Amino acid sequence: MILRISIGAFLLNQESEDVFEALKEDRIFLRSSFDVQKGGIDFAIRHLADNSTPNLLIVETSAAGEALHDQLGKLANVCAPGTKVIVIGSANDVALYRELIDLGVSDYLVHPVTVQHLNNSINHLYENFDSDKSARVISFFGVSGGVGSSLLAQNTAHALMPEFDEEVIFVDLDICYGTGALVFNMQPRQTVVDALTQTGSLDEQLLDQYMLKFEDKLSILSAPSNLGIGYHINAEALELVLNLLRNMADFVVLDVPHLWESWVPEILAGADDVVLVCKPDLTNLRNTKNLLEYLGPKRDNSAPTRLVFNQVGGSKKTDLTAKDFQSALAKEPSLMVPFDPDAFGRALNNGEVMSKASKKSKATKAIHELCMMVSDRVVDKKSGKKSKKKGGVSLFKSNK
Repeated sequence: MILRISIGAFLLNQESEDVFEALKEDRIFLRSSFDVQKGGIDFAIRHLADNSTPNLLIVETSAAGEALHDQLGKLANVCAPGTKVIVIGSANDVALYRELIDLGVSDYLVHPVTVQHLNNSINHLYENFDSDKSARVISFFGVSGGVGSSLLAQNTAHALMPEFDEEVIFVDLDICYGTGALVFNMQPRQTVVDALTQTGSLDEQLLDQYMLKFEDKLSILSAPSNLGIGYHINAEALELVLNLLRNMADFVVLDVPHLWESWVPEILAGADDVVLVCKPDLTNLRNTKNLLEYLGPKRDNSAPTRLVFNQVGGSKKTDLTAKDFQSALAKEPSLMVPFDPDAFGRALNNGEVMSKASKKSKATKAIHELCMMVSDRVVDKKSGKKSKKKGGVSLFKSNK
């Protein structure tokens, strides 16, 4: 689970502030914003009288009895409806805890708190958060240039649509050299740049107008593929666009270009599923090692980082093996896509996806297998019914 919420903390001492600084490093808060201030509940009351209320409010107090009730009453008058409130106090009293819960406080913790205490409390408050309303975000990234990451992303996005009969959005983030529209044989009028530069007025209806419709349930937010566009992706603008997209589909597939600008590692760290595409050679081994070491601390077991070999067999005499990669990385490739230049070339030249241009190709079958991997779906062998796995994560969540 990744929470996209605003958290305001009004604390009384440095010890509590240090705990919050450590809390920010937890992956579930990757997309959350923190506002930590001194002054405790009294300052919170004054501050919130003139400022918007965060989704989660955490206040620290040394008051007890009537003084505490008085503080909470004043706090309630300046809080927006639906705000979750955690109170940190000094009294270790079960009766007080029950009384505060009855008053509408979300949780009560006894000072001094630890990172684990706060983490457990927040996880409990948001454990029933409905992730079904949020698209599964899948990022494709080539660990070196020319490994075919874009083609795999495009064809996987297309494969998801008929396989699950759900809405899929493909986003081409390669501003200058994106091939999304080319592969789907479409001519865009608006592109992802239009969306990124209109975030002040952008909503789901306008964003939908910027997308190309391919077949029934696949939408393409294409790149302009224009060297003169002169636009560099802004991380905040991209986050706003993705936040809208996740409410518009069941899957959002991102084609992330082979760059290392500030927004790229953020997208890779926060995606529900990351597919690192590589060729089986020494350069790709080195780059993959660096990426895994970087992403490892930022992702957990519930957010897969998959290694996919592409163009396997293209250079049989010099290709490294899966065993070579496993020995160096302690990680096996999730999938190996065979080298099939004729099938991919025919599809690209005809403006067709692989499942149409080369349905019986081994590469097409591998793409279907990849589609099933990243879908986070399980298939009932008897009924054939596909359903979401339990315990999955989802990119870009809000409390709305």
